[in-house]
Amino acid sequence: MNILLSLFLVYFKIGLFTIGGGYAMIPLIQQDIVNTYHWITMDEFVDFIAIAESTPGPFAVNTATFVGMKLAGIPGALAAVGGCILPSFIIILIIARWMKNFADNKFVKAGLYGMMPIVVALILSAVFILFLNNVFRTDVTNLTFNNIDYKALFACIISAFIYYKFKINPILLIIISAGLGLVLYGILPMFGF
Repeated sequence: MNILLSLFLVYFKIGLFTIGGGYAMIPLIQQDIVNTYHWITMDEFVDFIAIAESTPGPFAVNTATFVGMKLAGIPGALAAVGGCILPSFIIILIIARWMKNFADNKFVKAGLYGMMPIVVALILSAVFILFLNNVFRTDVTNLTFNNIDYKALFACIISAFIYYKFKINPILLIIISAGLGLVLYGILPMFGF
């Protein structure tokens, strides 16, 4: 199958079944893009997530852009982004047209309440996957204390502490984390640490 059509269809499926925003999309993207089609590696996936979080725009669109661009240049980026946003566009049009019918429907409310736990589970799964890959530099099948990146663990703990203790703006935290990364992975290694 043509790579542009494949990108469109895979991201259309991801966009169609993503409830709860970009973070809930991470396990779906990993399953298709990394595990099934092997279009990118797990390390590239984690890098794409970090870049998508650091750049303006919706997370899902940013990751679709990066994957599409890597595989097929600008046409690939357009195909992946188109597939990603088209389901939401269609669903929003339908809901906007019949919003009054949906707003108080007990079955719609029941369905939404039923989806809330899976959204939380998908987001927790994404956090777990990113934590393992960043701190252990491996997948869940190869966890040992020999492959812990203590610098990444330290940066994760410090960032979480700063965020929860001081309630700082996430943008400022991203800048602080970039500085921490420069110190831990750029400056300290120059001195043998």
